[in-house]
Amino acid sequence: MNIRQLRIFKEVAQTENMTTASKKLYLSQSAVSQTIHELEEELSSQLFDRQGRAIKLNTVGQIFLRRALSFLEEYEELEAFADGIKNLPLKIGSTITIANQRLPEIITAYQPENGQAEIIIDTAEKILLALTNHEIDLALVEGAVNHQAFDAIAFDSYEMSIIVSKNHPYRKRKSLSIKEFLEQPLLLRDKSSAIRQTLDSWLLLHQEQAQPFLTSINSQAILESVRSNLGITVLPKLLLEKCSRKEDFHTLTFKEGTLKNNMQLVTNKGQQRTPRIQNFYTAVTTKND
Repeated sequence: MNIRQLRIFKEVAQTENMTTASKKLYLSQSAVSQTIHELEEELSSQLFDRQGRAIKLNTVGQIFLRRALSFLEEYEELEAFADGIKNLPLKIGSTITIANQRLPEIITAYQPENGQAEIIIDTAEKILLALTNHEIDLALVEGAVNHQAFDAIAFDSYEMSIIVSKNHPYRKRKSLSIKEFLEQPLLLRDKSSAIRQTLDSWLLLHQEQAQPFLTSINSQAILESVRSNLGITVLPKLLLEKCSRKEDFHTLTFKEGTLKNNMQLVTNKGQQRTPRIQNFYTAVTTKND
Protein backbone atom coordinates (compact mmCIF):
# COMPACT_ATOMS: atom_id res chain seq x y z
CA MET A 1 0.00 0.00 0.00
CA ASN A 2 1.32 3.45 -0.90
CA ILE A 3 0.32 7.10 -1.12
CA ARG A 4 -0.44 6.86 -4.84
CA GLN A 5 -2.89 4.02 -4.29
CA LEU A 6 -4.63 5.89 -1.47
CA ARG A 7 -4.98 9.07 -3.50
CA ILE A 8 -6.46 7.16 -6.44
CA PHE A 9 -8.81 5.26 -4.10
CA LYS A 10 -9.95 8.53 -2.52
CA GLU A 11 -10.93 10.00 -5.90
CA VAL A 12 -12.70 6.84 -7.04
CA ALA A 13 -14.53 6.50 -3.72
CA GLN A 14 -15.73 10.10 -3.76
CA THR A 15 -16.89 10.04 -7.40
CA GLU A 16 -17.94 6.37 -7.57
CA ASN A 17 -17.04 6.57 -11.23
CA MET A 18 -13.82 5.24 -12.79
CA THR A 19 -14.05 7.50 -15.85
CA THR A 20 -14.61 10.69 -13.85
CA ALA A 21 -11.85 9.77 -11.39
CA SER A 22 -9.34 9.02 -14.16
CA LYS A 23 -10.01 12.41 -15.78
CA LYS A 24 -9.49 14.26 -12.49
CA LEU A 25 -6.28 12.32 -11.86
CA TYR A 26 -5.00 12.69 -15.45
CA LEU A 27 -4.59 8.91 -15.63
CA SER A 28 -5.94 6.30 -17.98
CA GLN A 29 -9.06 4.48 -16.86
CA SER A 30 -7.20 1.17 -17.05
CA ALA A 31 -4.44 2.51 -14.70
CA VAL A 32 -7.06 3.62 -12.17
CA SER A 33 -8.94 0.32 -12.40
CA GLN A 34 -5.70 -1.67 -12.02
CA THR A 35 -4.70 0.35 -8.93
CA ILE A 36 -8.05 -0.30 -7.22
CA HIS A 37 -7.75 -3.99 -8.07
CA GLU A 38 -4.24 -4.15 -6.56
CA LEU A 39 -5.40 -2.35 -3.42
CA GLU A 40 -8.32 -4.73 -2.93
CA GLU A 41 -6.03 -7.71 -3.42
CA GLU A 42 -3.61 -6.35 -0.82
CA LEU A 43 -6.47 -5.82 1.66
CA SER A 44 -8.04 -9.17 0.76
CA SER A 45 -11.39 -7.37 0.68
CA GLN A 46 -13.66 -5.73 -1.87
CA LEU A 47 -14.06 -1.98 -1.40
CA PHE A 48 -16.74 -1.45 -4.04
CA ASP A 49 -19.89 -3.27 -5.06
CA ARG A 50 -19.99 -3.66 -8.83
CA GLN A 51 -23.00 -3.94 -11.11
CA GLY A 52 -21.83 -3.95 -14.70
CA ARG A 53 -19.72 -0.84 -15.13
CA ALA A 54 -21.33 0.92 -12.16
CA ILE A 55 -19.50 0.88 -8.83
CA LYS A 56 -20.61 1.84 -5.35
CA LEU A 57 -18.54 2.12 -2.19
CA ASN A 58 -19.52 -0.69 0.17
CA THR A 59 -19.42 -0.78 3.98
CA VAL A 60 -15.77 -1.93 4.11
CA GLY A 61 -14.88 0.76 1.58
CA GLN A 62 -16.61 3.45 3.65
CA ILE A 63 -14.66 2.44 6.77
CA PHE A 64 -11.40 2.31 4.80
CA LEU A 65 -12.14 5.72 3.19
CA ARG A 66 -12.49 7.41 6.59
CA ARG A 67 -9.10 6.07 7.67
CA ALA A 68 -7.52 6.90 4.31
CA LEU A 69 -8.82 10.49 4.39
CA SER A 70 -7.44 10.98 7.89
CA PHE A 71 -4.06 9.56 6.90
CA LEU A 72 -3.86 11.59 3.67
CA GLU A 73 -4.69 14.79 5.54
CA GLU A 74 -1.84 14.19 7.99
CA TYR A 75 0.52 13.19 5.18
CA GLU A 76 -0.26 16.36 3.22
CA GLU A 77 0.34 18.47 6.33
CA LEU A 78 3.70 16.71 6.75
CA GLU A 79 4.55 17.42 3.10
CA ALA A 80 3.74 21.09 3.60
CA PHE A 81 5.87 21.14 6.75
CA ALA A 82 8.77 19.53 4.88
CA ASP A 83 8.50 22.17 2.13
CA GLY A 84 8.56 24.84 4.84
CA ILE A 85 11.76 23.39 6.30
CA LYS A 86 13.45 23.73 2.91
CA ASN A 87 12.64 27.43 2.92
CA LEU A 88 13.77 28.17 6.47
CA PRO A 89 16.56 30.76 6.62
CA LEU A 90 20.06 29.56 7.41
CA LYS A 91 20.84 30.62 10.99
CA ILE A 92 24.36 31.96 11.37
CA GLY A 93 26.19 33.07 14.49
CA SER A 94 29.16 35.39 14.21
CA THR A 95 31.59 37.08 16.53
CA ILE A 96 31.76 40.86 16.39
CA THR A 97 35.13 41.13 14.64
CA ILE A 98 34.18 38.73 11.84
CA ALA A 99 30.77 40.41 11.51
CA ASN A 100 32.48 43.78 11.01
CA GLN A 101 35.28 42.65 8.74
CA ARG A 102 34.21 39.60 6.71
CA LEU A 103 30.55 38.69 7.14
CA PRO A 104 29.03 41.25 4.70
CA GLU A 105 31.19 39.92 1.86
CA ILE A 106 30.44 36.29 2.77
CA ILE A 107 26.67 36.86 2.92
CA THR A 108 26.77 38.67 -0.43
CA ALA A 109 28.50 35.64 -1.96
CA TYR A 110 26.06 33.20 -0.32
CA GLN A 111 22.63 34.75 -0.74
CA PRO A 112 21.99 35.05 -4.51
CA GLU A 113 21.21 31.34 -4.93
CA ASN A 114 20.32 30.37 -1.37
CA GLY A 115 17.66 32.72 -0.05
CA GLN A 116 17.52 34.37 3.32
CA ALA A 117 19.81 34.05 6.32
CA GLU A 118 19.32 34.99 9.97
CA ILE A 119 22.41 36.33 11.73
CA ILE A 120 23.19 36.56 15.44
CA ILE A 121 26.23 38.61 16.47
CA ASP A 122 27.72 38.07 19.92
CA THR A 123 30.81 36.90 21.78
CA ALA A 124 32.49 33.63 20.77
CA GLU A 125 31.36 32.02 24.02
CA LYS A 126 27.69 32.83 23.47
CA ILE A 127 27.79 31.95 19.77
CA LEU A 128 29.26 28.50 20.48
CA LEU A 129 26.69 27.94 23.23
CA ALA A 130 23.91 28.75 20.74
CA LEU A 131 25.45 26.26 18.30
CA THR A 132 25.58 23.57 21.00
CA ASN A 133 21.89 24.20 21.78
CA HIS A 134 21.02 23.98 18.04
CA GLU A 135 19.74 27.56 18.04
CA ILE A 136 21.94 28.27 15.00
CA ASP A 137 23.13 26.11 12.10
CA LEU A 138 26.76 27.20 12.06
CA ALA A 139 29.13 29.70 13.62
CA LEU A 140 31.89 32.04 12.50
CA VAL A 141 34.23 32.48 15.45
CA GLU A 142 37.82 33.30 16.27
CA GLY A 143 40.29 31.70 18.61
CA ALA A 144 40.42 28.23 20.13
CA VAL A 145 37.61 25.73 19.48
CA ASN A 146 36.91 22.48 21.35
CA HIS A 147 37.47 19.93 18.59
CA GLN A 148 35.81 17.17 20.65
CA ALA A 149 32.50 19.04 20.43
CA PHE A 150 32.85 20.87 17.12
CA ASP A 151 34.10 20.50 13.56
CA ALA A 152 36.00 23.61 12.46
CA ILE A 153 37.88 24.85 9.43
CA ALA A 154 40.05 27.98 9.48
CA PHE A 155 39.23 30.27 6.54
CA ASP A 156 41.30 33.33 7.46
CA SER A 157 43.35 34.90 10.25
CA TYR A 158 44.23 38.32 11.54
CA GLU A 159 47.11 39.81 13.48
CA MET A 160 46.53 41.34 16.88
CA SER A 161 48.52 44.46 17.76
CA ILE A 162 49.25 46.57 20.78
CA ILE A 163 47.52 49.89 20.15
CA VAL A 164 48.42 53.19 21.81
CA SER A 165 47.36 56.76 21.13
CA LYS A 166 49.45 59.10 18.99
CA ASN A 167 50.30 61.01 22.17
CA HIS A 168 51.44 58.01 24.19
CA PRO A 169 55.11 57.80 25.30
CA TYR A 170 55.38 54.54 23.33
CA ARG A 171 54.22 56.14 20.06
CA LYS A 172 57.76 55.96 18.60
CA ARG A 173 58.39 52.38 19.67
CA LYS A 174 57.99 49.41 17.30
CA SER A 175 57.60 46.73 19.95
CA LEU A 176 57.08 46.13 23.66
CA SER A 177 58.01 43.29 25.94
CA ILE A 178 55.22 41.53 27.80
CA LYS A 179 56.54 43.07 31.00
CA GLU A 180 56.35 46.61 29.57
CA PHE A 181 52.85 45.91 28.27
CA LEU A 182 51.58 44.68 31.64
CA GLU A 183 52.95 47.75 33.42
CA GLN A 184 50.55 49.98 31.49
CA PRO A 185 46.85 50.67 32.27
CA LEU A 186 45.20 47.97 30.14
CA LEU A 187 41.96 48.50 28.25
CA LEU A 188 40.86 45.03 27.17
CA ARG A 189 37.94 43.14 25.69
CA ASP A 190 35.73 41.10 28.02
CA LYS A 191 36.83 37.60 29.01
CA SER A 192 34.14 35.91 26.90
CA SER A 193 35.52 37.39 23.67
CA ALA A 194 37.87 35.43 21.42
CA ILE A 195 40.28 38.38 21.33
CA ARG A 196 40.66 38.36 25.10
CA GLN A 197 40.84 34.58 25.35
CA THR A 198 43.64 34.47 22.80
CA LEU A 199 45.57 37.17 24.66
CA ASP A 200 45.06 35.50 28.05
CA SER A 201 46.14 32.10 26.69
CA TRP A 202 49.24 33.62 25.10
CA LEU A 203 50.18 35.44 28.31
CA LEU A 204 49.65 32.25 30.29
CA LEU A 205 52.17 30.47 28.06
CA HIS A 206 54.63 33.12 29.21
CA GLN A 207 53.52 32.65 32.84
CA GLU A 208 51.90 36.08 32.95
CA GLN A 209 48.40 37.40 33.54
CA ALA A 210 46.70 40.68 32.57
CA GLN A 211 45.00 42.84 35.17
CA PRO A 212 42.96 45.29 33.08
CA PHE A 213 42.07 48.78 34.19
CA LEU A 214 38.96 48.65 31.96
CA THR A 215 37.09 45.88 30.16
CA SER A 216 34.38 46.23 27.52
CA ILE A 217 32.38 44.14 25.06
CA ASN A 218 32.81 46.93 22.50
CA SER A 219 36.10 47.28 20.64
CA GLN A 220 35.20 50.75 19.38
CA ALA A 221 34.60 51.94 22.94
CA ILE A 222 38.05 50.65 23.86
CA LEU A 223 39.62 52.51 20.93
CA GLU A 224 37.97 55.72 22.05
CA SER A 225 39.46 55.25 25.52
CA VAL A 226 42.88 54.61 23.95
CA ARG A 227 42.44 57.75 21.84
CA SER A 228 41.86 59.65 25.09
CA ASN A 229 45.14 58.19 26.38
CA LEU A 230 43.50 56.32 29.27
CA GLY A 231 45.65 53.27 28.57
CA ILE A 232 46.71 50.79 25.89
CA THR A 233 45.01 47.76 24.36
CA VAL A 234 45.41 44.66 22.21
CA LEU A 235 42.95 44.45 19.33
CA PRO A 236 42.91 43.16 15.74
CA LYS A 237 45.12 45.34 13.57
CA LEU A 238 42.45 45.24 10.86
CA LEU A 239 40.14 47.31 13.07
CA LEU A 240 42.40 50.29 12.49
CA GLU A 241 42.57 49.69 8.74
CA LYS A 242 38.90 50.66 8.46
CA CYS A 243 38.99 53.29 11.19
CA SER A 244 38.18 56.81 9.96
CA ARG A 245 40.77 58.33 12.32
CA LYS A 246 43.50 55.72 12.28
CA GLU A 247 46.13 58.45 12.35
CA ASP A 248 45.19 58.96 16.03
CA PHE A 249 46.73 55.59 16.89
CA HIS A 250 50.07 53.81 16.79
CA THR A 251 50.51 50.03 16.66
CA LEU A 252 53.26 47.92 18.19
CA THR A 253 54.13 44.23 18.31
CA PHE A 254 55.22 42.05 21.21
CA LYS A 255 58.94 41.36 21.33
CA GLU A 256 58.14 37.77 22.30
CA GLY A 257 56.32 37.05 19.04
CA THR A 258 53.33 37.74 16.78
CA LEU A 259 49.86 37.27 18.20
CA LYS A 260 47.30 35.94 15.69
CA ASN A 261 43.72 34.73 15.74
CA ASN A 262 42.21 32.24 13.29
CA MET A 263 38.75 32.87 11.85
CA GLN A 264 36.90 29.56 11.78
CA LEU A 265 33.67 28.16 10.38
CA VAL A 266 32.26 25.84 13.05
CA THR A 267 29.49 23.22 13.13
CA ASN A 268 28.52 20.65 15.73
CA LYS A 269 30.61 17.47 15.68
CA GLY A 270 29.38 15.12 12.96
CA GLN A 271 26.65 17.54 11.83
CA GLN A 272 25.31 16.73 8.37
CA ARG A 273 26.09 19.33 5.72
CA THR A 274 22.76 20.21 4.14
CA PRO A 275 22.94 21.80 0.68
CA ARG A 276 22.55 25.29 2.21
CA ILE A 277 25.31 24.68 4.76
CA GLN A 278 27.56 23.27 2.04
CA ASN A 279 26.87 26.34 -0.09
CA PHE A 280 27.79 28.56 2.84
CA TYR A 281 31.05 26.63 3.24
CA THR A 282 31.73 27.33 -0.42
CA ALA A 283 30.99 31.05 -0.01
CA VAL A 284 33.39 31.26 2.93
CA THR A 285 36.27 29.23 1.51
CA THR A 286 36.03 30.61 -2.03
CA LYS A 287 36.46 34.12 -0.66
CA ASN A 288 39.84 33.11 0.67
CA ASP A 289 41.07 31.63 -2.63
